[in-house]
Amino acid sequence: MADLAIAEIGRAALSYAARGWSVIPAEPRGKRPIVAWQDFQQRIATGEEIAAWFRRWPRANVAIVTGAVSRLVVLDIDPRHDGSASLEDLAHAQEPLLRTLEALTGGGGRHLYFTHPGGVVRNRVGLAPGIDLRGDGGCVVAPPSVHPSGRRYAWVEGRGPDDALPAPMPRWLDERVRADARHPGHPAAHWRELARRGVRQGERNAAIASFAGHLLWRGVDPDVVRELLLAWNRSRCDPPLSDGEVTQAVKSIVRRHERDEGVSCESGGAADGGWQTGKVAT
Repeated sequence: MADLAIAEIGRAALSYAARGWSVIPAEPRGKRPIVAWQDFQQRIATGEEIAAWFRRWPRANVAIVTGAVSRLVVLDIDPRHDGSASLEDLAHAQEPLLRTLEALTGGGGRHLYFTHPGGVVRNRVGLAPGIDLRGDGGCVVAPPSVHPSGRRYAWVEGRGPDDALPAPMPRWLDERVRADARHPGHPAAHWRELARRGVRQGERNAAIASFAGHLLWRGVDPDVVRELLLAWNRSRCDPPLSDGEVTQAVKSIVRRHERDEGVSCESGGAADGGWQTGKVAT
């Protein structure tokens, strides 16, 4: 029975890719990707690549990369943190949710799949109490993967990909996404000036945290971010912080970035403070 379940996950990965969804393998009974997956935020893996992954890691889970590449965004509802109540309140105050693809997680949560509206949809942790958004650069573990609890992810009856299509995003969510897009952060000139000028005492920690977040958002490897900011601190901060302070500040931003950007494919799976980001070279 276990072997059949393992084979079923690989077959599901192939079927999702055939639907135009980008898939990656995640750790067995876990949520962290086990391949370097930035490339698959831009393209869909071939059948040969997917088959090779599941031959190499036959017990791997399957995750769907959200965002424009799969034309999907996903609301991650955690009832343990009032996610169901938050969603009910939003639907009551704004508009009822349309019938859409829906999966149950092995941990008692729900994943609601909607069509990507175009443009950039940022990942959001804490969109509302117990509700996270997975968009561009995010991912979600998908059925029939095995949750750390040992229970399987499963499509809600009548709401799986064989029975339904993802609905358009609710209007309130679309408005939130568009508001985020209108406030993308500092312009490039700000970061160029910061890199050249540096900062003085009283500004150093905030500048390092902001700089680290900027670099991580643009896909720079966390180890590279640390080394760059160690060098920048020594040459541009007046006076420099200790290497240990810089390292600790960057670690904190890496943890937050991984939580916000879906490195673990679901909430609650941020890194443990080390420099691994759940990516293992293919």
